[in-house]
Formats: sequence, structure tokens, C-alpha cells
Amino acid sequence: MVGTSTAFTKERAPCGKQVGGSRYHEDDGSGIVCNDVNWACGCREIVHEFHDGSCRTRIVRHDGRMLLNQLSAEHAE
Repeated sequence: MVGTSTAFTKERAPCGKQVGGSRYHEDDGSGIVCNDVNWACGCREIVHEFHDGSCRTRIVRHDGRMLLNQLSAEHAE
């Protein structure tokens, strides 16, 4: 898999601050997709989609507080 990283200047982070950061996207072309967003304040959002259609989403504030840790169990048919 080859990933791409792009910077952004101002977006609202999970903590509410408007800060810059970077977005990383990776796709294997067969169903696995990774999207990671890292804000300059330290907040992070991680979304991984899997071949079976399930999705893992984690959102963590810069202070370490987990705001969301979810695994969807939906399977593509």
C-alpha cells in the first residue's frame, strides 16, 4: 500500500481548537482504507475500513481522553 499525506492549515480539532495538522490516506485497492488525521494540538482521528465492510473509528483528544472508540460490525454482502 502506498499512502499520501497532506497538510492543512486550520480545521476544528476534537478539542474545539482551530489548528493546522496533517491527513494521511492509504488504500490497498482491495477494500482496506486507512484515514488518519493529526492536529497540531495533539488530537487524533483514526478510521480504518476493512475488507469485510467493518470500520474501526478512534478519536482521541490531545490530553489523551478517548472520545470515540467504535467498531462497526456491519459486513458487506
